[in-house]
This record gives sequence, C-alpha cells and structure tokens, in this order.
Amino acid sequence: MIPQSPSINILTFFNAKKKFWNPNQNELFFYLSRSSWSIFFICLLRLKKSTKKKINIFLPEYFCKDPIPLLKMGNINIVYYEIDDEFYPDLQNIKKISEKVTPDIFLTVHYFGKPIVSNDLKMFCIKNNCWYIEDATHCIKRDKNIGDQGDFVLFSPYKHLALPNGAISIVRSAGPSKLNLEDFSNININRFFKTEIQKFESNKDLITNDTFFSLKWIFKKSIVSLINKTSLLKRFYTRNYKEGLKLNDPEVKYHYKISYLSKFLLVRYDLNKISYIICRNQNFFKDALSDKIKIHEAYKFIPSYSSLPLYMLPIKLNSINEAIDLINKGIPIVKWPLFPKESLKSSKKFKNIYFISLNHTISEKYFKSIFNHKRDLKKIKISKSSPEECLEIEGLNSSNINLTQSPYYGKSKSYVEYKEIDFYQIEIINQPVGYFQILKKKYFNIITLLRINRGPILIDSISINDRINIILKILKFGNIFRFKILSITTDSSYFSIESLYLKGLRSFRLKFTNWKSSLIYLNKSIENILIDLKPKWRNSLRKALKEEIDINKSSKAIDINIVLQHNIEDAKKKKYKGINPEIINKMVEIQSLNECIYAFRAEHKGKDVGGILVSRQKKNIIYLIGWSSKAGRKLNVNYILLWEAIIYFKSIDCKIFDLGGLFGNDSPIDFFKLGMNGNYYENSGEYIAL
Repeated sequence: MIPQSPSINILTFFNAKKKFWNPNQNELFFYLSRSSWSIFFICLLRLKKSTKKKINIFLPEYFCKDPIPLLKMGNINIVYYEIDDEFYPDLQNIKKISEKVTPDIFLTVHYFGKPIVSNDLKMFCIKNNCWYIEDATHCIKRDKNIGDQGDFVLFSPYKHLALPNGAISIVRSAGPSKLNLEDFSNININRFFKTEIQKFESNKDLITNDTFFSLKWIFKKSIVSLINKTSLLKRFYTRNYKEGLKLNDPEVKYHYKISYLSKFLLVRYDLNKISYIICRNQNFFKDALSDKIKIHEAYKFIPSYSSLPLYMLPIKLNSINEAIDLINKGIPIVKWPLFPKESLKSSKKFKNIYFISLNHTISEKYFKSIFNHKRDLKKIKISKSSPEECLEIEGLNSSNINLTQSPYYGKSKSYVEYKEIDFYQIEIINQPVGYFQILKKKYFNIITLLRINRGPILIDSISINDRINIILKILKFGNIFRFKILSITTDSSYFSIESLYLKGLRSFRLKFTNWKSSLIYLNKSIENILIDLKPKWRNSLRKALKEEIDINKSSKAIDINIVLQHNIEDAKKKKYKGINPEIINKMVEIQSLNECIYAFRAEHKGKDVGGILVSRQKKNIIYLIGWSSKAGRKLNVNYILLWEAIIYFKSIDCKIFDLGGLFGNDSPIDFFKLGMNGNYYENSGEYIAL
C-alpha cells in the first residue's frame, strides 16, 4: 500500500529555483497555509469594500467543509449551487438562485485538475458585479485554461507536493471584475489576518503558531521513509484508507501562516516533470485495473502535449464494500469531499464516486505488483522472415506500420549507413502476430550493435500481457556475453504500463528525449477534420485558400528532388537537421506501390513558394520534410500544403496521417503541427539491453 501523501526526497532541498510560481504582469501573489484561509481572505476583502453588512458567496454543492468554519465566523452567507454529473456548474440552477440571492462572490472548481472554461460564468459574474474565484486547488500548475479566468485564482501546492503546508492566492486585474491591483498591493497578509482574527471570538488557536510545525513534519516524513516498506506501515496505511471512506474526520483548525520550509521547497519542484509522472500513473492504474474499476467518463486519460495531470482519478463503484476490497488489494481508494452539513443531501448524488490517489512518488515496482503480469516467453516464437511475409501477416493493421519499421526505409538506411538488416516474424502459439526489423553493425570486429527503431509492429488484438512478453523476448537479443548490444525504441506508449518492463537487470534507459508526434485520423470526414482544427490554424488555412496557389502532387524522382534540394538549402540557412537526404534518395530508388514518397509543391504566379515530402507505408502516412520561401510563409503555404495532402490521402483510403514528430519545449514547429488538433502520442524512449 502507498502512503496517502507524496514522500519527501532529500535532493529537493538542493534543487535550483524554478519559475513556475513567478507572478505574471498585472498579478499579485499572497501565500497562506491552506486555501480555506485564501477563501476567507477574499471574503473579508469583499466585506471591507461592500456597503452591505453581509455578503453572499456562491459555492458548488460538491465542496469540502474545510473553509466553512472560517466563513461562518464572518458576516458571510453561503449559498450552494448544483453541478451536473460531469462536475460542471448548472447554469440554470445558478441563475434561478441569483433571482432570490445576489452573489458578491462566485467560486467555481477545476474538479480533480480538469479545467472548466465558461464564458457564461464570466458574464454571470459581470452581470451581478461579483468577484469570480477560480478554485484551482486540484491543479498542480497553471495552464492556458487554468489560472487565466478568475479575479482570484487559488492553488494548494501542499496537496500535490511534499510540503508542510502551502496555498497561493493570486489576484488578477485581467479577470471579469477588472480589479485595481493598487487596492491590494499594500496588504501584508500576516498582519492582515492577525488584526482581523482578533475581531472574532474563539480565535486563540487560530493566531497561535506552532513553532515546531515544520520540524515535526520533517521528522514524520523521515521516519515514514525509513520504515515505508515494512508490513507494520502497510497495515497502518490500509487502516487509514478504510477509515477515510467514512468521511467523519474531526474538524481541524490550521494557522494561516505558510511555513518558511514550504516557501523554500515550493519553488524547487519541477512541476512539468511531476505532471508527466502523474499522467503516467493515471494510465498505469487504468491498465492494471481495467477489469476491476470503471473510470468516470469525463476523466478518461488522453495523452497531451502539455501533460496536465489529475489530482485524483474519479471512478465509479457500486458500494463501499467494493472500495474496501480494492484497498485490501493495495489500491489507494479515497472518498471526497467531507461535506458541510448544509450540503449533506448532495452527498447522496455522488455516493458512488470514489477516487484513486495519483501522487507522483508512487514507485514503478508498486505498479508492477498490482498489474500481476504473467510471464510466459515459451509461447512467443521469433524467427527470421522476409519483408514481404512480414507485411502480409493476417490481422496486421497496416495503419500501425511506422516509417522506421517500413522495409523500404530500413533497406535504404542499411545501404546508406553500411549496416546489415534482418526481418523477424513474431508468433504466439504458432499464430503470426507481428514483425520487426533489426539494423546491425559490427564494431572493432568484436561487438555487434543491434538497432530496433519503433518496433515491433503488432496486431491490435494482442493483450498487454502478451505485448510485455514479446518485449521481454526481444530484449534477449542483447547479450553482452555474446558481444551483442541491443539499442531499442519500442512503439509502446510512454504512458502504457508495458513501458515499465523495458527496464531490467540487463537493460536500462538512455536519457534521450522520447519520440512524440500527432496523428490525424483520416477515417473522419473532411468536414469534421476541418472543424477539429484549432481556430488560428483554420483561419490561416482559409486565408491560404483564397490566394492563387497551385498545388502539384507527384511521386516522380525529379519532383521529389526539387523539394529535397530546397529543404537542404533551407536547413543550411536555419541550421537544423532532418532525415539524411541520401536515405530519401535511396527510398525513392526502391519505392513501390505500397511504399513510396510523394512531393507536394506549391506555386504562386509561376514560382515555387513551398513544398513537402510525405511517405506512404501501405495506408499509413508520415510527414518527412518541408520548406517555404519568405513569400510562401506570407501566403500561409505550409497550411494549404498539409491540407491538400490530407485531402488526397483520404481520397485513396489511407487511415492515419502522422505529422512527423514534435520537438517539445513549445517549439514554433510544434505550435504549427499541434494546431491541427490531432491525437498526441509519445513512445517509451531509448533503451540499451546487454
């Protein structure tokens, strides 16, 4: 069983500061211990600015009771509004309530890390002259849709990271109310609360600070890390998870000050890396528990470029007994929230919703233990074959054949780089299920380096368990005792649990960037592909379509060479590298009906202004290279070239258009390709097997 909160890593204390929590222009940051205090802070500010003796705050019915005792100390009336089955605010219910009670503050929640974007809610706040609080406490970091909507934005880093406490309240002048930051810039948050709390009764426990709070937290975390794998602690965790299902925790009051240790550690966490891990954990649970749980429809994992993770994974269970059974099997099931008394009726509406904890310090060993992989390599047979036999395997979905595992690419690369190439067929109980190709070269006349790039290619119906067994069998090609080293990048998703089995006693991961790209599925109608485009991309395409641009398609060597030469010149000017031109030339030389390169050239008033090369492997298409002149870029020629290629390949019944790789780090090329709004994918990375 895993702990209920992230474990501390001593190396975090020595990390350099990160910039995730640097204020943007026209923002102010206030740091407190918990977001309950942040909400109370905003309410007190509104009271001071209001001419009314009492203000109204609208909260969702599905909300934790933590801030309620604080709010009840002030002249603050709490009004609960309904949310729907997908945790989205019920606008009709909100408007109906507002006819009787005018809101002064409206709070909406990005439940479990999924953004809620609503212009209707913003307009509601503007119409009612109320402050808009964007509760992002379930979100680990800011995003284009998180932290960019409200007058106030709340984050609770302590919920996601190993911190004693820590909440951030952001005041924004760009929110619906267009707040004047000068009204808030002189506030000293600690002095403010010390003064305000003295006005309320029973406040001593709120003002008194625990001097040893951070030290006790460090001591507790240190002890837990030392005995974390003992059966005693596992039983303790199991009991705590079961008790947590009852939702009867006693009311606890926390001091408003953020600890110095929290502020020190907060800026030393790499939130992008942690987000990546949490997204991966989410999918690991899905793979491991696919036959045991039903994930809430609104929270099914979809890989994305920005790696925006969930706080918890919502699942549906029929009873508390199912939850207890999963906990007994080591699954971290939790129940949320602790409902306030006023919204207990709403708790029945969500009684079948439970959650799986997704903290980023869960070990890979834990996921292997709950997946219960059945190792059976004897039923896997791998034998040498021909490229023709490999491509004709019955049941092999041709749309799975990527460029680097296509025979004409492999043969071309082996010719240009003076390597040998072998093709292998994979069978399970004498039934062909896939293939892969290996490039190999001997060095120093002793060591043979074997290379498998984005293989094996497998039929869709193979189970995850069998996929893992195939990978384990292939890893045996690397054998240092026979002077053979295998370099392998499988086409397994980085987010799939099968990627965990690439690392073993005689295999390790290299610190290279994972291959990532975006796919356009051509089985959709052209109208739907157009609708799916992001607005800026679609507008750029429409502008290009209005220009006098002629697009010519060809598979002839002369036309391919024209685009290739333009690309070579462009690469020299801009100092970037692409596919080796010699490999492309060889591919053109040996191409066939099933495997060939197409050139799409754009002309404007008789002049070449751009071009792209794409490769077709049966029904799978991949973008290879492109170029555009200065005039072409003004005409948005890159947009129309890709669009015309998509229209053509759809017309000849191709299935997938791969946009040919993403660089990461918000590259401008990535921005262009992601504008097509395709399906993001990322493979498991580069491994060495000895």
